[in-house]
Amino acid sequence: MSDQAKYRRAFAAVSLLIASSTLASATLSPVNAATSARKFFAPDYLGQPVAFCLEGAKGCGKPAATIWCRRNGYDMALSYSRRKPVAGDELRFIDTGNICTASNCISFRQIRCVKN
Repeated sequence: MSDQAKYRRAFAAVSLLIASSTLASATLSPVNAATSARKFFAPDYLGQPVAFCLEGAKGCGKPAATIWCRRNGYDMALSYSRRKPVAGDELRFIDTGNICTASNCISFRQIRCVKN
């Protein structure tokens, strides 16, 4: 076999390997082409920052974030982070719409939502 034929054969094998690994990583990715995700900074509800917990300190973090995502056209929350609000801030419980004061509640810094 000539050197040029060996080169072509090796190049084809490498190209196939790269293509298959790219396809595999896209397939295994938690957020692939059929899914869209978006990160929302300082999410609010009815004009106030969203409280980190559902009313009554139930469902803190992901449950509250997922309700917010669903109300905004997404399926669920992928990630979130919290922030301590400034004294005097009024926060809104996403499940009831009731107000919580900053001295009793914390809010979301960001929520990352996904749509399948």
